[in-house]
Amino acid sequence: MKKRFQQRQTDCTYTVLSHIPTIAQQLMDDFDVESIFANLQKAKHVNKENSNDATTNTASPNTPVLVNNNDVTPSPVVLVNDNNESTTLTPSSSVVLVDRPNESDSEIAKVTETTTHSRENNNESNSSNTSQESGPNSPLRSPVNTSEETDRMSKQQRLELWTEIKFKSFIRTIAAVYLETLLTLIIFIQLNLLGRYNYLYSVSLTERDKEQMITVKPYNGSLLNAVTEQKYLTCIGWFLNVGYKEIVARVSAAVESSLSSMSFKNELSYQDFVWLISEIRSKIEGADITDNDGPAHKFFNVMMPENLSDEIRILNECGGNMFDATIDSNLRKLLDETKDFIHSRDFATVLSACLKTSFNLLYQDMHHHFYYDDQSSGNRIEKNITLAKLLPHITKEAHYILNGVPPKFLETIKDCNELQALSAIIYASFDNEPEMNLQNSQN
Repeated sequence: MKKRFQQRQTDCTYTVLSHIPTIAQQLMDDFDVESIFANLQKAKHVNKENSNDATTNTASPNTPVLVNNNDVTPSPVVLVNDNNESTTLTPSSSVVLVDRPNESDSEIAKVTETTTHSRENNNESNSSNTSQESGPNSPLRSPVNTSEETDRMSKQQRLELWTEIKFKSFIRTIAAVYLETLLTLIIFIQLNLLGRYNYLYSVSLTERDKEQMITVKPYNGSLLNAVTEQKYLTCIGWFLNVGYKEIVARVSAAVESSLSSMSFKNELSYQDFVWLISEIRSKIEGADITDNDGPAHKFFNVMMPENLSDEIRILNECGGNMFDATIDSNLRKLLDETKDFIHSRDFATVLSACLKTSFNLLYQDMHHHFYYDDQSSGNRIEKNITLAKLLPHITKEAHYILNGVPPKFLETIKDCNELQALSAIIYASFDNEPEMNLQNSQN
């Protein structure tokens, strides 16, 4: 039995590993922080190039010069070409300067003169023309103002992108911890429950081969079959779809609440970082995170469907055409027993312990960013780090959690003593099966 139990725990680990890529891909797509960083870098290069082009054009001797004093009487416009020859024009209304940098030198500047009134009428409308030319739509409006507006918009957009990074990086990493922990727990419960029945069935066959009488009271009239097991395991689709969205929504709300007022220049010590994550956890779990019974009730509905309609819906959506969506007595027994374990006090203790272990590992991964080696003393000295400099490290951590090789977060969770104890209880709870009893008797 011990050997079978150990093999079953290995099976649980590989099953979790097979589902993690689904969660990882969905989480990375929904919170694609790397693309936002790429957009910021691209915008930085574009702005730099535009700045360089503007400086070059301003200093170029080939740039036409447009002079207008905006007097009441139309003033002459002096156009200086690349041969330093000047031409004086007296416009009747306005002069529009069109610059075409891609043309040949002889066509660098062209002047389009628009005459809307005669010379005699200009004297009567000078005051109105003056106000129009100084207005926001005037072709003679200074291009410097337009450049300043573009710069202001650019800064606003960059601030919005950084704010998005701030939220998404924390959401993605914290959600990754919850998703991997809860996925591991539900799979360990399911497979150990099935492992118990498989073990009992194998024992019955072994004893019969030895021609020893063993009575196995049928499990509601029959032993577990492949279709029942397949339907039962399909229910993990509830967590991967509905549960995933619920967890992400809770984490998003908690992160935005805790970080919305925090400036990018705000400096954090290591203890400040731990306190920040603890505050976010408290908002997600809705209880004191040091309370072993606290968080479990917040995750009942994300791990398994809670009612018959949800059970049938997930079988239809995830089962495809492999089987019908009916729930027979065998499957009902498995689902009810699973829910009993999830609602138990033992599970609450296990969940708290596993979350504590997972977040402690997160703290360890982030710890070295808050310290530096002092060359003179050779000691490690704690330092503060701004929120802006912390974001890239938080962003990368989500990859380590879900895609790390080796998968140290999964290894840490599965090796948690509380989870191992719960798995043993589930696997060996023969006395809790009133409809399946083993009785050894002599022939």
